[in-house]
Amino acid sequence: MDSPALALGNSRDFGTIRAEVMRLVRAIEPGHDLSYIERAFDLIEAGCSGRLSGYAPLNTPYHDEAHVLEVVLCCVRLLHGLHLGGKRIDGFIIDASLVGALLHDSGYLMSRDEAEGTGAQFTLAHVARGVVFAETHLRDFPAPLISAIGNVILTTDHRPNAVMPDYETPEQELAAHVAATADLVGQMASREYLERLLLLYEEFREAGITAFEDVHDMLEKTDGFYRLVASRLQNELGGLAPHLARHFEEERGVDRNYYLESIDRNLDYLALLVGEGRQRRLEKLKRGGIIERMQGAAADGKP
Repeated sequence: MDSPALALGNSRDFGTIRAEVMRLVRAIEPGHDLSYIERAFDLIEAGCSGRLSGYAPLNTPYHDEAHVLEVVLCCVRLLHGLHLGGKRIDGFIIDASLVGALLHDSGYLMSRDEAEGTGAQFTLAHVARGVVFAETHLRDFPAPLISAIGNVILTTDHRPNAVMPDYETPEQELAAHVAATADLVGQMASREYLERLLLLYEEFREAGITAFEDVHDMLEKTDGFYRLVASRLQNELGGLAPHLARHFEEERGVDRNYYLESIDRNLDYLALLVGEGRQRRLEKLKRGGIIERMQGAAADGKP
């Protein structure tokens, strides 16, 4: 069966994704110093696992380590595609975009003395918290790079009323647009995206966000959300997503953009799903065992 989502090769293993990121960085700039990216990988992996001093393990249902890894993988592939298309991708752009991608949701991490919860209670503040996290833990990075990483993280605030940062250089702007594009495209192309929307709904509920009456309302409004995403990708973020096709042409010898194909398939299935009666929808969301885990947690009385 031809499955664009499976062709993406997303992995939940930090070592696998780290190795692939480094391989593609060397393909873009063979002599690049990988130390800043390595530091960011070490930092976010420690944060996710609970090995970062003073922090609890990352516990948000949707914005978890799988999301971090799918975004950074999409980010490096987009950098590679832009490079193959003749765009100058220098070391500064590489570091700012990839470190920013790795830390873009670090604001969901909780210190051990913060209020109980999954971290989703910080949804509306997580971007600003992520900038503070990066500035705190990367303070020995060069000042221009720290500033760029902060603006990359700020650009991943995709709320309609979010104010984009003032970019200091064209290189900083491109790094931010690449990472923010990867944040949107990487997650919506996931094979389990529709199932994971149920986890996102739980995060919104914990954060007190009342945009959706229930999870069915969220599913019914997701197609409209993607129309807003498509506009943002094309306009505010510079229309970069099509360049991912060059990566797959180079790596696989096929003229295909597996990310955009996978998004289209998710939306096609979503249209079929919302055409069903609400009582039958969840039984058609089988991937990843997500529904079963949520139902089991509910049966155990867990939130």
